[in-house]
Amino acid sequence: MIPSTDAVPSDDRRPRLAFTPPPWFERALETAIVAAKAVTVACAIDALVNADTPRLRGKGMRVRAVGYVTGIAIVPAIWRALPNRGRYPRGLDLAVALPLLIDAGGNALGLYDEAHLDDVVHVLNAAIVAGVAGALFASRTDNPWEAAFAGTGTAIAGETFWEIGEYVAMKAGATGMGLTYGDTIGDMADSAFGAVLGGIVTWLRMPRDKEARSRGWRHAIGGWREVGEPAALAGGRGSAADRALAGAVGSVPRRTP
Repeated sequence: MIPSTDAVPSDDRRPRLAFTPPPWFERALETAIVAAKAVTVACAIDALVNADTPRLRGKGMRVRAVGYVTGIAIVPAIWRALPNRGRYPRGLDLAVALPLLIDAGGNALGLYDEAHLDDVVHVLNAAIVAGVAGALFASRTDNPWEAAFAGTGTAIAGETFWEIGEYVAMKAGATGMGLTYGDTIGDMADSAFGAVLGGIVTWLRMPRDKEARSRGWRHAIGGWREVGEPAALAGGRGSAADRALAGAVGSVPRRTP
């Protein structure tokens, strides 16, 4: 991982913290995705079979099991349905699968409550939603902060509707949800933190130039880089993070032989 100027237009040859993924990187990422989803499916089967045992009773595990399987299928299903879909978003797929794996594995191992995994899941889910939504809004907004703000708001709104849905389900007779006022407020606070975090990261990573952000959602989800361009460790070319780190790298005196 070294400063790179590969695949950068001639008018922007500043050093960048970027790396070109080695040939094995994509295979390793695919292996991680398959492993995460396989374990999640195994936990979902365990939840369906053993939902009434003392280990899992009262946690709504059958509903969770359906959610696990549906959740890990979202990214590939949407990608399959798109025309001219291009490169598969492996990073996004893994990011969506990880919170589901944490939730499923935590419940299966009896660690969910003790390790406060619910807090982790809420933070991760909100951060992912804010990041993805912010990236998509970025191609339509005049300023990066507007897209980041919209992404954050989308994640917070999504969590609000989720908590309302849980309350409605409880009033309709659903049992085993363990809802309390403190639990609901805590979940919303965790999600708000994650949403703000996701918005900040998105703001740091998106290009300042409106034309660069207007290339469409595929470019946004791919991290604002062209096919074959080294992956930036900080952010897309011309982003706030990229410019700051490029300036820092450029200011370091180079050793002469």
